[in-house]
Amino acid sequence: MIEEGIYEITFLGRGGQGAVTAAQMLAQAAINKGLYALANPEFGPERRGAPVRAYLRVSRDVIETREPIIEPNILLVMHPDLLNYFSDLVSRTRDYLVVNAKDESIISKVRELFDGSVVYLDAYAIAMKHLGRPIVNTAMIGGLLRVLDIITPEDVEVVITKNFPGKIAKLNIEVLREAYNAVRVVGGD
Repeated sequence: MIEEGIYEITFLGRGGQGAVTAAQMLAQAAINKGLYALANPEFGPERRGAPVRAYLRVSRDVIETREPIIEPNILLVMHPDLLNYFSDLVSRTRDYLVVNAKDESIISKVRELFDGSVVYLDAYAIAMKHLGRPIVNTAMIGGLLRVLDIITPEDVEVVITKNFPGKIAKLNIEVLREAYNAVRVVGGD
């Protein structure tokens, strides 16, 4: 896992995939747990489908910086095509790369840029199975929680239940749980 201190996570997605919402949900889960958290979106006037970044810092201590995260502990990539678009950020990631990918073939794509642990899951398939829509943020949170030891799936389930109505909350919790268990980790430690 990650050393003590501030956990710095960058989320890469396309508009409509829920990258900003994912960062906000995790921030709320951390705050509910008595931790400090700060989630910041970064996007322009682009439309649905355009690249979007969100930043999340979580710590047991007060977080004073609000600047973009340049060298994240964890880079979460909601669409594999974004690996090429943000290759410079992939190469600066320190610990984990969490990727929405169908299979292990994604590893060969990233090995030239990143030699840490690659965490992958088919978030698209999980979202389609439960939600019937390709909104992968909850599945990607499930994958992230396998390596983010400071927040648990149960912490996020509380946030989901609080922010979504009945059936939608239930379906998103199913997505979260399946994704958490579907993760594969390759390399690194």
